Amino acid sequence: MGDNAQMNWEDFRYFLALADEGSFSGAARKLGVDHSTVARRVAALETAFGVRLIDRLPKAVMLTVEGQVLAERGQGALDAMFAVERAAAGAVAGVSVPLCISAPPALARHTIGPQLKQLREMHPDVDVILQGQIQSADLNRRQADIAIRLSRPRKSSVITRKLANMSFGFYGAKAYPNAETDWDLISWDEGSAYIPQYFWLEERLRGRRVVLRSNDMDVQVAAARSGLGIALLPCYIGDADPLLMKFDARENFPAREIWMLVHADLRHAPRVRKGMDFLIKTIGRLS
Repeated sequence: MGDNAQMNWEDFRYFLALADEGSFSGAARKLGVDHSTVARRVAALETAFGVRLIDRLPKAVMLTVEGQVLAERGQGALDAMFAVERAAAGAVAGVSVPLCISAPPALARHTIGPQLKQLREMHPDVDVILQGQIQSADLNRRQADIAIRLSRPRKSSVITRKLANMSFGFYGAKAYPNAETDWDLISWDEGSAYIPQYFWLEERLRGRRVVLRSNDMDVQVAAARSGLGIALLPCYIGDADPLLMKFDARENFPAREIWMLVHADLRHAPRVRKGMDFLIKTIGRLS
């Protein structure tokens, strides 16, 4: 790196994601950006250092010796930088910085989003960024101020609070004619195999015909509404839809817990506290 060159910490963050994932596409998914953005950021870092950090292979990347050293030694520096940012954000008395909330897409779309007007009316000084995300936002790296998740994390630096139990049921069009033993099912695709509902359906309803698989719950809702088949849906979605009816089943999927996560450094920041109170009230209604 030249005497007057300065490293861009944002470029460095992209490089670390690439080092962790081993491919541009994997890093892009982790960061929520296009793979070309990752490539451009890493190339800019290589230019700043004046050294090649990765070997570009057809479907992956390998760290060079210099890249391995930078990844190993730089992780601590990056974590320290985020710690400073969190401490500063937590100490600011004003609330001019937007409040960033990360939540599963369905909760963001159907529960949190429709109630944001109430938050705005109570706290007109709070602007909100609402991210519908399947993957967990990294609170240590300030990817969000508050995260809503369907499982309890184990990180000691994260403050957690259970907000509700999310119940499920089988829903279909009111005129759907088939008995339970003859249901045509609407389910998740194999790319969503990490979702507990997927495994539960595959194990307990084996042999039933699956007429549609989709990784998008709104697609499943629309299909069930049309009469295509029966979908396993959160009750807060199914019960609120006038075109859907809940069908009795011999066995029901157990409720999932909804948790709120906030980093310990930010929990007393005014905008974060206001957001937490709003989410406690809004999501608590689901139980």
